[in-house]
Amino acid sequence: AAGGGAAGGEAAGGGGRQAHGYARVPGDSGSCDVAEVDRILLERVEAKRSRDFEVADRLRERLRSMGIEVLDRDRQWRTIGGGASR
Repeated sequence: AAGGGAAGGEAAGGGGRQAHGYARVPGDSGSCDVAEVDRILLERVEAKRSRDFEVADRLRERLRSMGIEVLDRDRQWRTIGGGASR
């Protein structure tokens, strides 16, 4: 069989950290496509690991345009105006 891996890799439930190492801010209830956020965050982390900061910045802006704020220091993300306190 070809190399196993991420098939069916969607984590059940909400609060845990994904492969990208970021978790949604507790209490954030804003509507968003969590699977798409996870995909872009993973792509962004991989770009940063490769030191491709131009791509990483572009992906961060893409998330922002989707209404997602990334909190790198805390390794968290949230929807802008999604109800979570700062």
